[in-house]
Amino acid sequence: MLEFRRTNRSSKPTGNSVDGFISRNNSLEPQKRVPAPRIHAPKEPTKKDGFTGQQNIDSQFSRALQNHATLPPTLDLQDPPQITRRFNKRKGLIYALRAGGAMVFCTLIVGGFVFGKAWLAAHKIFQGGGSSSVLYSTDIKPETLKGEGDGRVNVLLVGIGGGDRDGANLTDSIVIASIDPVAKDIALLSIPRDLWVRVPDYWSMKINAAYSSGRDRALENDASEKDASTAGFTVLENTIEEYIGIPIHYHALVNFQAFREGVDAVGGVDVQVEEDLYDYVIAPDNDDNPLIARAGLQHFDGRVALLYAQSRYTTSDFARGERQRQLLIALKEKVLAVGTFSNPNTVSKLVDALGDNVVMNASLGEIMRMYEITKDIPSASIATVGLSDEPNPLVTTSSVNDQSVVIPKAGQEDYSEIQAFVRNTLRDPFLKSEDATVAVLNGTTTPGLATEKAEELKAFGYNVIIIDDAPSKDYAQSVLYDRTNGVKKYTRNYLENRTGISVSAEQNTVNPILVTADFIVVLGQNEIPEI
Repeated sequence: MLEFRRTNRSSKPTGNSVDGFISRNNSLEPQKRVPAPRIHAPKEPTKKDGFTGQQNIDSQFSRALQNHATLPPTLDLQDPPQITRRFNKRKGLIYALRAGGAMVFCTLIVGGFVFGKAWLAAHKIFQGGGSSSVLYSTDIKPETLKGEGDGRVNVLLVGIGGGDRDGANLTDSIVIASIDPVAKDIALLSIPRDLWVRVPDYWSMKINAAYSSGRDRALENDASEKDASTAGFTVLENTIEEYIGIPIHYHALVNFQAFREGVDAVGGVDVQVEEDLYDYVIAPDNDDNPLIARAGLQHFDGRVALLYAQSRYTTSDFARGERQRQLLIALKEKVLAVGTFSNPNTVSKLVDALGDNVVMNASLGEIMRMYEITKDIPSASIATVGLSDEPNPLVTTSSVNDQSVVIPKAGQEDYSEIQAFVRNTLRDPFLKSEDATVAVLNGTTTPGLATEKAEELKAFGYNVIIIDDAPSKDYAQSVLYDRTNGVKKYTRNYLENRTGISVSAEQNTVNPILVTADFIVVLGQNEIPEI
């Protein structure tokens, strides 16, 4: 380390200065008056790499003190208190400035460490690979959207146990955070972990095994851990899109350790517990106490928050889903609270908690954009959605192959009601904002054709207001009319893709359709299914 002060010392004691101050060890006679001593600045060292050394800084202070605080020429050296006070003031000033510089330096070092640490962790966690057409702008061409629902940003959030425990890669929690970038709102949809599905390219299983099945198959084929995780998500996302009926744009995986330590890093979360929660199965993880949480507003640390999210012994998989949504909202409140991200210690703890325990296929820029869209949404405005919610629960418990499972109330293989509910609850923002009216008419002699098509369109969020017969029954091909002349362009694009019919360039003059709707779908003979 460079020596901060250098002085030319001789063996003979004199009244020379150190750091520009008068030495207290002088040889002057006590009664003798002398001219004011000069304050000698040490010789400035040569600059190196564009900077001056500490001696240069000291010399600048010395010159300033000499110019503005020269001692009076009549000062009697028998009056040491004045000299001492001046000496201490000057010395204190310099030490204070040096200390301030040291504090700034330390702040920069600590801040740089935390920033660098966070930067490295962020680029490890946020790996990219997902995509959304509307994340950065909702002013886009309709043809860039793949279909109804693509106007939202759907993020699949899954929690796993991790580690070496049995079922470490089963997704114990499955939640879809669905963002509407137009209205700037958000909804959390819970999917029961025991939902019984037939996973594409696999077999029937609980949906919480879809991710691990895809991951394990990839590992058997010598895939890396990263590629195996991606394969697992592909299987789970395909399953959700087929059975729940909405697209997935991004995904995130969090294990129990990250959740627990993340809650601790932000100082815990506050949750309103509806009633006392007991669970004898996980009591050993709670010091053998079956009481997990008492009713009322409770403050949870990471350990208790995890138990609260896991418990279902005395409640149900559906109630657990509601508790998990509660915790996500509470954690969002705490993480986005004023001061959380400005506290280096908190940021560092969050980075450590995430580490290797979180994986997300969004880039850091995409995460920041999601934050910008949702940061001002009050927690009370976040919709929480469950498939078992009253007054119209869509699922029920059952038994398949001696397993307790969850199936649709409409029937084990009938997910149509669930899909219609989810698509309309998480309605595409462009369909919602345009709110175009649609008429579906039957242009054939086959009964029920218009009703069937209308129900399909309603299930995707269209505002179907008329179901009727066309003026003529001799339509060979289906026709789509746009009465808005292209004003409601997103609905037009979605309808064309959904029906497979291009908007007719001809006006409806041969057989005038006397109905009032923005779009009119006339079904022709080509819609009749072959027997």
